[in-house]
Amino acid sequence: MNSISSFFANAAFVQMLMCGLLLAPNWRANRVVKMFILLMACGCGYLLASLFGPLERLEGLWWLHYVAINALPGIFWLTALSIFSDSADLWPWKYIIAGLTLLIPLASTLFEIAAGFDLAQLPALDGLITYGAMTLELVLISHAIVVATKHWRADLVQERRYMRGAIIGLIAAYLFVVIVLEQVMGIASTGLDTAKYIVLTILMVAIYRLLFTLRRDSVFASAQEAVSAARRPGKAPSAEVQRILDAMNNDCLYREEGMTISRLSRHLSIHEYKLRQLINGELGYRNFNDFLNHYRTNEVAKKLGDPEFHNITILSLALESGFRSLSSFNRAFRSYHGMTPTEYRNRAGFGDSHTVS
Repeated sequence: MNSISSFFANAAFVQMLMCGLLLAPNWRANRVVKMFILLMACGCGYLLASLFGPLERLEGLWWLHYVAINALPGIFWLTALSIFSDSADLWPWKYIIAGLTLLIPLASTLFEIAAGFDLAQLPALDGLITYGAMTLELVLISHAIVVATKHWRADLVQERRYMRGAIIGLIAAYLFVVIVLEQVMGIASTGLDTAKYIVLTILMVAIYRLLFTLRRDSVFASAQEAVSAARRPGKAPSAEVQRILDAMNNDCLYREEGMTISRLSRHLSIHEYKLRQLINGELGYRNFNDFLNHYRTNEVAKKLGDPEFHNITILSLALESGFRSLSSFNRAFRSYHGMTPTEYRNRAGFGDSHTVS
């Protein structure tokens, strides 16, 4: 490695390390912070070969580098889901899928060690493992971009929305290009290494500035932080806010499938930028989906405690309130009411055998 590559690799490593260390005291805050710390740790491990290489196969630093570089795409995917997903939890199967980026190559390496056999002698099997793992990495990175694109507009805090989009977009672009150039196309050169580390250093400078020079909570605040208007007493709503409340309470626009901030903006004839400010600044919601789910879950909760609806399945009530699936409804309902819809109905004394939740 030439001196320029070494300088920028060291610079990127130091910034990742400092970023992780500065976030470490707050690791209990929420899942997003934990995932970002893990992402920075994997990034440091990814650079070990550049800082101390060439590494001796199967030695300590080699294993750290090996685990980090293979776990990186999966950790990045989980980080993106944690930042942008409107679900309260990451289901176990998502952790399993993310772990496959490490488990597939690790299993093949451990097999080679145990059997004393080089899989390269079986080109078909070796290619299946190598390109299968590579394809999974590219799919997860691409899906992270899709998730970010899909959910970022729901965030009502403009600064946080752009910061989150920038961080995930920049990291995704870097990982995707590096995997394609190095693994898919097999390009290896001193010039590529130098360019890679320069770009990585610039990327980390941008991320470091976004996280710590501006507002760290813009990225790491929980995706479901929401405060209902009922919890902000003492101030009469403005005329525009009253129109928003009437659209929800009287017109029940939250029931419309696929309701978005843009559609509500057009319906109320309020500019989207202004509508975001009103829902966030005066009503206290940080996320548009939380705003809708507040009304949706409250509607279902009232019906679950009403004998008139005790023969209606929870699935039907959820779909009528505007949810697209039972799973998303269950997550939102549990987040707002602290129990499942079935438990809520049972406490009201209307539980029955055909209830679905």
